[in-house]
Formats: sequence, C-alpha cells, structure tokens
Amino acid sequence: MSNYMEYLEESFRNLQWTLNDSGTRPILFVGTGISRRYLDAPNWEELLKTLIEHNPNIKHPIGYFKQNSSSLPELASLLVDYYKDFAWEQFEEEIYPKDLYEGSDKSLFLKYQIRKVFERLMSDFNLEGHRYQSEIELLKKLQPHAIITTNYDKLLEGIFPEHQVIVGQQVVKSKDATKIGRILKIHGCMEKPNEIIISNEDYKSFEKKQKYLTAKILTYFMEHPIIFLGYSVSDDNIKSILSDIVGIVTESPDEIVDNIWFIDWSKDSISPDERPPQDKNIPLEEGKNIRVNYIKLNSFEPLFDNLYQEDVSSVNALIDFQDMVYNIIKSKSISELSVDYVTMRSTENENSLAEKIGFRKINPELLEGNQSVTVLGIGTITDPETVMLRYPYRLTDVARELGYEHFNYANRLIERISIDTGFNIKSGNNRYYFGLRHGKSILRLYSVEAVEILKKAKNGEEYILLNDNGEEISIERNEVVTV
Repeated sequence: MSNYMEYLEESFRNLQWTLNDSGTRPILFVGTGISRRYLDAPNWEELLKTLIEHNPNIKHPIGYFKQNSSSLPELASLLVDYYKDFAWEQFEEEIYPKDLYEGSDKSLFLKYQIRKVFERLMSDFNLEGHRYQSEIELLKKLQPHAIITTNYDKLLEGIFPEHQVIVGQQVVKSKDATKIGRILKIHGCMEKPNEIIISNEDYKSFEKKQKYLTAKILTYFMEHPIIFLGYSVSDDNIKSILSDIVGIVTESPDEIVDNIWFIDWSKDSISPDERPPQDKNIPLEEGKNIRVNYIKLNSFEPLFDNLYQEDVSSVNALIDFQDMVYNIIKSKSISELSVDYVTMRSTENENSLAEKIGFRKINPELLEGNQSVTVLGIGTITDPETVMLRYPYRLTDVARELGYEHFNYANRLIERISIDTGFNIKSGNNRYYFGLRHGKSILRLYSVEAVEILKKAKNGEEYILLNDNGEEISIERNEVVTV
C-alpha cells in the first residue's frame, strides 16, 4: 500500500470513528469550491470581474478597481453605484424589475445581476452525463443533519431536496433554523437578491449579527461532526466563525478538535509517495489558533463514501416526526391530555423512549459470520444483542454520564488514563470497550465499568484497571483531571 493510500485509510477510519462516537449525523459546511467543481461557478474575484464586464458603463478592467480598494467587499461596494446609475439610465427599457426602483437599497441592482449570473449556471447544470456524476450521486445519498453554506446558487437544494432552505437573516430569526434537515444559506441566495452579502456594507452588517449566528449554531459544534468542504483554510468567513467558538470547543491550541474536519481538494493528482498531514493548525483572529483534522484529496468520492451512514432514517421522516412532537407540546389542547407519569419516569433514556413511540431498533448483524469473541474478564460472546447490553454507551453517551457537553472531553479523559497507566482501553475488545463491525464502519461501544473508571479519573479518585493479561493497573490520582 502506498504512503498516500495508507494516509487515506487512516484518515477515513478516524472520520468514521468520529461519526460513531458522536452518535449523530454530520453537519456539512459547503463553500465556493463545491460550486466551482460542479457548476463551473466563478470564485469571488471572478464573479466581480463578470459583473464589471456585464455593465457597459464600466470602462476599466478589474485591475483598476483592485488598485482603488483594499478588499473584495470594498471592490463590490465600488460597483454598486455603477449598477444603480446604469439601471436608472435604462429605466424605460425594463431591464430590471420595477420593484427594485421603489426601495432605498441601491445595491439591489448589482445583486440582481448576481442572480442572473447564477441562473445561467443553474440552467446549464445537468447531472446526467456530468463529468462528476458518480461523485454527486454519492453526495446525494448522504443524510446530513444540516448544511451551512455561503454559496448563492441553488445546487445544494437540488442535491438535497428533502432539506428545507432558510436564507439570510432568517437563519438567526427563525426558531426552525437548527432543526434537522435544514440548508442554512448564511450569505443569502440567488432567489432572494436582497439577502445577498457581497459589499463592504453587507459584511459590516453581517458582522454585527454574527455573534447571534454563532450562538445559534454552537450546538452543532458541540454535538456533531463538522465537515468543511470547498473552503480554503485561509477563508475569512470560516476563520471568523471558528474564532467565535474556539474557546468553547477546546482549551488548548495544541489539542485537535476531534469533530472538526477540513477537507482540502487538490486539483493536481497526489503522488502515491506523498503523506499529507492528518491535522492542520488554522490561525484565527486576535492571535487565536485552532487545530482540526485535515484530509487532502483529489476526488471527493472516497470521502462521500465514508461519510455515508447506513440504516439512518430519511430526513423527511425525521422532520415530520419532529414537527409532530413539537405541535403536540405547543397545542392549545394540551390541558386535555393526560400524562402517564409512571411510564414517563420509567423511561430511562432516549433510546427506550424512541422504541415506545415507534422507532424500531435495527437488528445489528455486526459480528461477521456471528463468530464468537472472547473478552477479558467476561468470557466468550456470540450474540450481538449481548454486546449491546453489556456495552450500552457510545462516546457521546459516556460524555453525558460524565457531565460533559462534548464527546471530545470524554476522549481526552481516556487519553489521560492511557498516558497515566500505559493501557489504552480502546486498543482492543476488553471489559471497558468493544468494537462492533457495522457495515463498513465499526461502532465503538463502552461498558458501565468504563464509565465508572472515567468518573473516578475525572474526580481524582483512585481506580484500578485490568490490562489485556488480566493484571491490575492501579494509579492514585492526587488531583482532579482537567480536560
């Protein structure tokens, strides 16, 4: 196996572990690179160049405007008046919709032209026979919890038709924005030109509200794997959001934030001898840094293949169910409903509740060939259901039992125990940990004993481990573990 293939195998194995440990669906952060790949869309500077070329009143090329502005948003601001003047000169020709002339926002003419640019691109898009058809088909199979994008086009709406779109300011205002099955278009959409963020004034207004946006999506960063696609590590939009959340998801810039993955697409083929880094440090605002997982690839096919989660309910079904439960709770007739408190109190966790209200438990044909597995201190296990009973926790469940909001902290505690004792409880099947094969991935499960050990380690109490040879490993903690 080449260096690069070994690198990909390790990276995707870690990615699948993250998906399993979180017990959730991923959040896709989708940038311009995806639209460039599938729509042949322009990048930001190319879009501004196109806007300059489409206005006959503009006599200078983009270089002239670059010399008169310090950033691309400032350059866009310079174009606003050119488009306003052109629109009013052509008022009788009805080049622009009449309602654009009625308001006070002079930037709407420029933004309407942006809409027309992307309308042409969308009309040219056809999945059948597309050079990346197989790649897009794999992307369509994914069932992400949500998609967040700064793109204006409607490509994602076509790929994920079950997801509901929320645009611009409604991302902050709408109570539905963080429900499952949403596409959050935080920089606007071609369908709503007035919501498009492109000029310096737009960005200043957006920055004033960004804290509210970050607060809204913070739960995503705490509970879900976050996959950045189509962005550069130097993208200011992403760095700004990461700057807001870095102090919450990590305590040290040297620690990798386990659930954030940055996907770097290379237009050039990658040498079999190359071994790219598996993590990357991203400099942020105010001297901050964040270290995230990193995968460099030339094709998205293996990534989408590894992001696919088998046996997950459709987004549509979950949206309907979520809305049904919400409507019952807020119903004016709730006073007419009686609550079976005995049954409710006896419901120990969300899994048992899910079974009571209709979710069927998928039969885990997880032990290949139903072969027996010998686990230290337990004996031989042949029944997958027995495994699920003895090892009831995913890492995200372990974190909750420990009082953490993020599974990363539970993982760091496990690493701390490994450093202190020399025994990694995740190194193989044992009384604390069990790896179940589920399709292409492995479910990583933890026992009640594991939770008890971790609680003691967290609180600085003495604990005893049994290693693979059945030998006791004890350590007396003198201080509470900080993670």
